[in-house]
Amino acid sequence: MLIFLDIDGVLIPERRHETPGSLAELMKFNSDCLNHFENVLRSYPNALVVISSSWREIFPFEVIPPLFSPDIASRIIGFTPFLNPKNIHQHKYLRHQEVLEYLRQNQAENLPWVAIDDIPEHYPPDSPVVAIDDYNGFDQNSAKVLSEYLT
Repeated sequence: MLIFLDIDGVLIPERRHETPGSLAELMKFNSDCLNHFENVLRSYPNALVVISSSWREIFPFEVIPPLFSPDIASRIIGFTPFLNPKNIHQHKYLRHQEVLEYLRQNQAENLPWVAIDDIPEHYPPDSPVVAIDDYNGFDQNSAKVLSEYLT
């Protein structure tokens, strides 16, 4: 199972942005959100993570995995690709198209997947998405919903 993970609003609740901080502080995940997410993954050792966050536009891949616990960091396998800028306007669900392109590029179209995002509107209504309340981030309820997808 592939998990396409957004970061802002998921592992960094929006309430965190109410006070400005340094770049290092902004890159620090909320410990409760991170613990809930990582604990679910520990129950499903075959689940792999692909970063679908806009963070991939700012940071190189090597920066992201060390922000997780080592056992989870080793399961973060990449970023969703950037689509051709000339064609972006053609897609109503841009992040969904990036997921589909990742699956195509990696010959993984038949693998089950789920996205975790605080903006579920990035995906068609029938897509497998764990919708996150961006103010609270990934919480116990989110963990329960993700577990249901992974079971």
